[in-house]
Amino acid sequence: MNIPVRLSERSYAIHLEPSYRALPALLARAQLPRHGWIISHRRLLRQHGRELLQSLRHAGWTLETISVPESESSKSLVTAQQVIQQLARQATMRIPVLFAFGGGVIGDLTGFVAATYRRGVPYVQLPTTLLAQVDSAIGGKVGVDLPQGKNLVGAFYQPRLVYNNLSVLHTLPLRQRQSGLAEVIKYGAIAAPAMFHFLERQPQDALALEDRVLRYLIEHSCRIKAHVVTRDEREQGSLRAHLNFGHTLGHALEAATHYARWTHGEAIAIGMCAAAFLSVQTGRLPARESARIEQVMHALGLPTRAHGVSRAAVQRALRYDKKFIHGRPRWVLLTQIGKVIVTEQVPAVAVEAMLRRYVPSA
Repeated sequence: MNIPVRLSERSYAIHLEPSYRALPALLARAQLPRHGWIISHRRLLRQHGRELLQSLRHAGWTLETISVPESESSKSLVTAQQVIQQLARQATMRIPVLFAFGGGVIGDLTGFVAATYRRGVPYVQLPTTLLAQVDSAIGGKVGVDLPQGKNLVGAFYQPRLVYNNLSVLHTLPLRQRQSGLAEVIKYGAIAAPAMFHFLERQPQDALALEDRVLRYLIEHSCRIKAHVVTRDEREQGSLRAHLNFGHTLGHALEAATHYARWTHGEAIAIGMCAAAFLSVQTGRLPARESARIEQVMHALGLPTRAHGVSRAAVQRALRYDKKFIHGRPRWVLLTQIGKVIVTEQVPAVAVEAMLRRYVPSA
């Protein structure tokens, strides 16, 4: 199955497949050179790299690998420079294809390197986490973090294709499954009430990643992301900003804890609860609908409060976030399950009440 992302000359497709067998033919169809570098983690290369490398090398590809530490800290200017220097030392004059083989950190880092090395080389997303397959691998937002905030250095640079091998997800630990499902909840909350209701009714089936359920959740999430990116690639309107539901506070929590306390999905889960609370406080959402957001987080084992973090540090991080516009944070708020608005018009008193509730430590 493929889901198109229509962006004129930058168009590509998201492929949902049960293995890597179909990848070489898709790369040939994209007219990519058969010389590349796989950027990944050592553990992942040991676990799933053999199937990938055999599939591509059997089709005539010349491939090398670059391993980076398996940590959010790898999404940095320091690591990007190290990867670029290795490419510069070892790559031939031929233009290489870069393969992002991993989760969101690897995808964002590889895309950033691809966008900047030799002023741009082609890259392919091979996401191996649920979160990356439904969200971060799609749409061309690439970049690295700074101590002051998440994704403060980056670009819009589209991949040549996104290849979701669904079979690799069955080896994900529970915490990574939960983290990915947080982004699926986001899609349900902003655009797909039926999918949100499915997660409410069958949270254990979702956590088990049963094949039929997995394909349903990934396909619908990818279709929503592809639709949004097609209509608002560079977030010049408000539509792509809808995808930031839960991210205003979520990114601040990540920055305030130096990206070491929560997974991205966990931080966004807390952020979605907080955004739903603000939606109620500003008269946009009935309280019972906000309660549904928190209940589905509990059912999937996701956090709803940021205990043990400095509220002052979170407030500072909010000011550094890219969504801090005209001296105010930009919030994505619910008007009902399945519909959101983007606004800066949230009273400071409501934000203070939200922070006291969702960041209870002083």
